[in-house]
Amino acid sequence: MKVNCFSSISLLLILLAANASISSAQPGFGVRGGIDVASNDILNVGNGLGYQIGPFAEFTVPASGFGMNISVLYGHKDYKAEDKQNDASISDYSYISIPVNIKQKIGIVPVFGVFLTGGVYGNVKLDGGNIKIKDVIDEYKAKDFIFGLGAGAGVNVSNRFDIGVYFRGDLTKNYGDEYMDADVFQNKKNQTWTVAINYYF
Repeated sequence: MKVNCFSSISLLLILLAANASISSAQPGFGVRGGIDVASNDILNVGNGLGYQIGPFAEFTVPASGFGMNISVLYGHKDYKAEDKQNDASISDYSYISIPVNIKQKIGIVPVFGVFLTGGVYGNVKLDGGNIKIKDVIDEYKAKDFIFGLGAGAGVNVSNRFDIGVYFRGDLTKNYGDEYMDADVFQNKKNQTWTVAINYYF
Protein backbone atom coordinates (compact mmCIF):
# COMPACT_ATOMS: atom_id res chain seq x y z
CA MET A 1 0.00 0.00 0.00
CA LYS A 2 1.29 3.44 -0.92
CA VAL A 3 1.40 6.27 1.59
CA ASN A 4 2.53 9.80 0.82
CA CYS A 5 5.96 11.18 1.64
CA PHE A 6 4.70 13.15 4.64
CA SER A 7 3.32 9.97 6.22
CA SER A 8 6.61 8.12 5.75
CA ILE A 9 8.70 10.96 7.18
CA SER A 10 6.39 11.27 10.22
CA LEU A 11 6.68 7.55 10.97
CA LEU A 12 10.47 7.63 10.57
CA LEU A 13 10.87 10.57 12.98
CA ILE A 14 8.73 8.88 15.62
CA LEU A 15 10.61 5.60 15.36
CA LEU A 16 13.98 7.39 15.57
CA ALA A 17 12.88 9.32 18.65
CA ALA A 18 11.58 6.15 20.27
CA ASN A 19 14.75 4.22 19.49
CA ALA A 20 16.92 6.97 20.96
CA SER A 21 15.16 6.75 24.32
CA ILE A 22 13.96 3.17 24.74
CA SER A 23 17.33 1.71 25.80
CA SER A 24 17.26 3.64 29.09
CA ALA A 25 13.48 3.79 29.51
CA GLN A 26 11.39 2.32 32.28
CA PRO A 27 8.41 0.24 31.07
CA GLY A 28 4.84 0.65 32.24
CA PHE A 29 1.67 -1.16 31.24
CA GLY A 30 -2.03 -0.52 31.46
CA VAL A 31 -5.39 -0.39 29.71
CA ARG A 32 -6.98 2.42 27.73
CA GLY A 33 -10.62 3.20 27.03
CA GLY A 34 -12.07 6.08 25.06
CA ILE A 35 -15.24 7.48 23.51
CA ASP A 36 -15.31 9.20 20.11
CA VAL A 37 -17.13 12.51 20.49
CA ALA A 38 -17.26 13.71 16.87
CA SER A 39 -16.38 12.60 13.36
CA ASN A 40 -17.00 13.58 9.74
CA ASP A 41 -20.02 12.42 7.77
CA ILE A 42 -19.72 9.55 5.32
CA LEU A 43 -23.31 9.58 4.24
CA ASN A 44 -25.00 12.97 4.28
CA VAL A 45 -26.28 12.28 7.79
CA GLY A 46 -24.60 12.43 11.18
CA ASN A 47 -22.28 9.59 12.10
CA GLY A 48 -22.85 7.47 15.16
CA LEU A 49 -20.40 7.65 18.02
CA GLY A 50 -17.73 5.05 18.67
CA TYR A 51 -15.28 3.73 21.23
CA GLN A 52 -11.81 2.20 21.58
CA ILE A 53 -10.48 -0.09 24.32
CA GLY A 54 -7.37 -2.21 24.83
CA PRO A 55 -3.93 -2.61 26.45
CA PHE A 56 -0.92 -0.34 26.09
CA ALA A 57 2.77 -0.33 26.91
CA GLU A 58 4.68 2.83 27.75
CA PHE A 59 8.42 3.42 28.03
CA THR A 60 9.55 6.56 29.86
CA VAL A 61 13.08 7.91 30.34
CA PRO A 62 13.60 8.57 34.09
CA ALA A 63 13.71 12.24 35.16
CA SER A 64 12.94 13.54 31.66
CA GLY A 65 9.29 12.49 31.37
CA PHE A 66 9.89 11.72 27.69
CA GLY A 67 8.97 8.37 26.21
CA MET A 68 6.98 6.23 23.81
CA ASN A 69 3.52 4.69 24.01
CA ILE A 70 2.12 1.86 21.87
CA SER A 71 -1.41 0.45 22.11
CA VAL A 72 -3.47 -2.32 20.55
CA LEU A 73 -7.08 -1.16 20.65
CA TYR A 74 -10.37 -2.67 19.58
CA GLY A 75 -12.51 0.03 18.01
CA HIS A 76 -16.15 0.20 16.96
CA LYS A 77 -18.33 2.79 15.22
CA ASP A 78 -22.06 2.34 15.59
CA TYR A 79 -23.77 3.97 12.60
CA LYS A 80 -27.45 4.64 13.22
CA ALA A 81 -27.44 6.25 9.80
CA GLU A 82 -29.54 5.87 6.72
CA ASP A 83 -29.95 8.34 3.89
CA LYS A 84 -33.64 7.80 3.15
CA GLN A 85 -33.74 10.25 0.25
CA ASN A 86 -31.06 8.38 -1.69
CA ASP A 87 -31.81 4.90 -0.29
CA ALA A 88 -28.28 4.50 1.08
CA SER A 89 -27.06 2.99 4.35
CA ILE A 90 -23.77 2.11 6.05
CA SER A 91 -23.01 -0.91 8.25
CA ASP A 92 -21.41 -0.65 11.71
CA TYR A 93 -17.61 -0.67 11.56
CA SER A 94 -15.22 -2.71 13.77
CA TYR A 95 -11.42 -2.47 13.61
CA ILE A 96 -8.09 -2.90 15.42
CA SER A 97 -6.13 0.31 15.88
CA ILE A 98 -2.37 0.34 16.61
CA PRO A 99 -1.20 3.85 17.57
CA VAL A 100 2.50 4.55 18.19
CA ASN A 101 3.19 7.86 19.93
CA ILE A 102 5.96 9.86 21.49
CA LYS A 103 4.95 11.46 24.77
CA GLN A 104 6.13 14.20 27.11
CA LYS A 105 4.97 14.28 30.73
CA ILE A 106 5.44 17.43 32.82
CA GLY A 107 5.04 17.07 36.57
CA ILE A 108 3.50 20.05 38.38
CA VAL A 109 3.12 18.62 41.89
CA PRO A 110 3.91 15.06 43.05
CA VAL A 111 0.39 13.77 42.36
CA PHE A 112 -0.51 15.86 39.32
CA GLY A 113 0.95 16.71 35.94
CA VAL A 114 0.18 17.31 32.28
CA PHE A 115 1.21 15.51 29.09
CA LEU A 116 1.46 16.05 25.33
CA THR A 117 1.54 13.23 22.80
CA GLY A 118 1.66 12.74 19.05
CA GLY A 119 2.31 10.00 16.53
CA VAL A 120 0.92 7.69 13.88
CA TYR A 121 -1.69 4.95 13.82
CA GLY A 122 -2.87 2.15 11.56
CA ASN A 123 -6.43 0.81 11.60
CA VAL A 124 -7.03 -2.75 10.41
CA LYS A 125 -10.64 -3.45 9.43
CA LEU A 126 -12.39 -6.38 11.11
CA ASP A 127 -15.89 -5.95 9.74
CA GLY A 128 -18.44 -3.48 8.39
CA GLY A 129 -18.20 0.11 7.26
CA ASN A 130 -19.70 -0.77 3.88
CA ILE A 131 -22.02 1.48 1.87
CA LYS A 132 -25.15 -0.03 0.30
CA ILE A 133 -27.21 1.93 -2.22
CA LYS A 134 -30.57 0.77 -3.53
CA ASP A 135 -30.53 -0.73 -7.04
CA VAL A 136 -26.72 -1.11 -6.89
CA ILE A 137 -25.77 -4.80 -6.73
CA ASP A 138 -22.36 -4.47 -5.10
CA GLU A 139 -21.61 -2.84 -1.75
CA TYR A 140 -18.90 -0.20 -1.60
CA LYS A 141 -16.53 -1.85 0.85
CA ALA A 142 -14.40 0.03 3.38
CA LYS A 143 -10.66 -0.41 2.91
CA ASP A 144 -8.87 -3.05 4.98
CA PHE A 145 -6.22 -0.61 6.25
CA ILE A 146 -6.23 3.10 7.14
CA PHE A 147 -3.14 5.13 8.08
CA GLY A 148 -3.16 8.46 9.92
CA LEU A 149 -1.68 10.92 12.39
CA GLY A 150 -2.81 11.63 15.94
CA ALA A 151 -2.12 14.11 18.74
CA GLY A 152 -3.40 14.67 22.24
CA ALA A 153 -3.05 16.43 25.58
CA GLY A 154 -4.33 15.95 29.09
CA VAL A 155 -3.58 15.51 32.78
CA ASN A 156 -1.94 12.78 34.82
CA VAL A 157 -3.32 12.01 38.28
CA SER A 158 -1.33 10.13 40.94
CA ASN A 159 0.76 8.43 38.23
CA ARG A 160 -2.21 6.06 37.81
CA PHE A 161 -4.49 7.84 35.36
CA ASP A 162 -4.05 9.84 32.18
CA ILE A 163 -7.20 11.74 31.23
CA GLY A 164 -6.89 13.27 27.80
CA VAL A 165 -8.45 14.60 24.62
CA TYR A 166 -7.08 13.20 21.36
CA PHE A 167 -7.40 14.07 17.68
CA ARG A 168 -7.04 11.51 14.87
CA GLY A 169 -6.88 12.36 11.19
CA ASP A 170 -6.75 9.76 8.43
CA LEU A 171 -4.16 10.28 5.69
CA THR A 172 -5.71 7.63 3.44
CA LYS A 173 -9.23 7.47 2.06
CA ASN A 174 -11.77 5.08 3.53
CA TYR A 175 -12.87 3.64 0.20
CA GLY A 176 -11.51 3.01 -3.27
CA ASP A 177 -11.83 5.21 -6.32
CA GLU A 178 -15.14 3.78 -7.50
CA TYR A 179 -17.52 6.39 -8.80
CA MET A 180 -20.49 7.22 -6.61
CA ASP A 181 -22.88 10.13 -6.67
CA ALA A 182 -21.35 12.92 -4.58
CA ASP A 183 -24.81 13.81 -3.25
CA VAL A 184 -25.00 10.37 -1.64
CA PHE A 185 -21.46 9.54 -0.68
CA GLN A 186 -18.50 11.42 0.77
CA ASN A 187 -15.21 9.55 0.56
CA LYS A 188 -13.49 11.61 3.23
CA LYS A 189 -10.37 11.13 5.27
CA ASN A 190 -12.10 10.99 8.63
CA GLN A 191 -11.18 13.25 11.52
CA THR A 192 -12.19 12.20 15.01
CA TRP A 193 -11.96 13.64 18.53
CA THR A 194 -11.75 11.16 21.41
CA VAL A 195 -11.91 11.52 25.19
CA ALA A 196 -9.90 8.68 26.78
CA ILE A 197 -8.52 7.42 30.09
CA ASN A 198 -5.31 5.42 30.50
CA TYR A 199 -5.07 3.34 33.66
CA TYR A 200 -1.57 2.19 34.70
CA PHE A 201 -1.18 -1.16 36.48
